[in-house]
Amino acid sequence: MRFYLPNINKSNLELTGDAHTHAAYSLRIRVGDFITVFDGQGVEYSCKVKDIKKDRTILEVLDEARDVGEANIDVTLFMSVIKQDRFEIAVQKATELGVNRIVPVYSTYTQRNTNLNIDRLNKIAVSACEQCGRSRVPVIGQCVEFKELLDETTKTYLIFPWERETHGNLKDAIDHSQKKISVFIGPEGGITEQEKTQLVTCGAKSVTLGSRILRAETAAISALSVIYYEMGEWIL
Repeated sequence: MRFYLPNINKSNLELTGDAHTHAAYSLRIRVGDFITVFDGQGVEYSCKVKDIKKDRTILEVLDEARDVGEANIDVTLFMSVIKQDRFEIAVQKATELGVNRIVPVYSTYTQRNTNLNIDRLNKIAVSACEQCGRSRVPVIGQCVEFKELLDETTKTYLIFPWERETHGNLKDAIDHSQKKISVFIGPEGGITEQEKTQLVTCGAKSVTLGSRILRAETAAISALSVIYYEMGEWIL
């Protein structure tokens, strides 16, 4: 059992509020049980339940570890704004795969009437970390315009799937010398020819994900999975 505690006081470690309620009443933990808590910044503690009060669960720290479940590469996902429920899927799965930062992007074909609930996206990322065993919660950035993405492209190695690409191969586009990689996923309407040209001019790599057109969230999961595999993060 893993619990996220953003402000950990190692000398007085307790579960309170929703975490306590979930542990004591939903999971029915008991004195003597073992749980793990993590701060979302890379530090986690193995703990033993010392006492259970009405409003808190008191823990005893047994061991400390850093960067458990974290990848050796720093990946940012620039995800075009899509419907909230589908963006949530992308956040959940990208977190499980190991992404460190997720930035929503407005591009030409983005539906501007979509307003993402960033607080809910953060909660989904936390829940995914609790489930998958990560010790760092990815940063969910505020929405940026496409021109801001172009500025970022000059600072990072960026790969982006384009539905009309016929030559760019994702496997070949991956630079194994890079420790920081970014992925940009276009919206439902795709990326325009002009946007593709602007990205390539800034040094980004255009790739194809095959002959089928994938939904945005599927493209994100697929591209990230290939990158983590090719960079040695998966053992098959």
